[in-house]
Amino acid sequence: MLMPTLSVTLMALVVAVAVALTWGRWPSGRHLLGALVGAWAGFALGALAGLVLDVTTGNGFFLAVVGHAAAIPGAALGLRRAAPAERA
Repeated sequence: MLMPTLSVTLMALVVAVAVALTWGRWPSGRHLLGALVGAWAGFALGALAGLVLDVTTGNGFFLAVVGHAAAIPGAALGLRRAAPAERA
């Protein structure tokens, strides 16, 4: 569980920095927290979908791949969800 802890957290930070570069300002702590929560929620949902694929195909590799793939849009959605609260 150490590797997903590091990789999903790093994915959230990379998404936050990428969005900060497009916004032209550094994200606040609220944005970083939104990206982190979104990445973990995306990973959890993707891992559940990957688990179903693992069981149906008899393979053991989809859980991590689908989970990590879902962490990126999860972080973006979490960051976007946290953004309007600061602008208001």
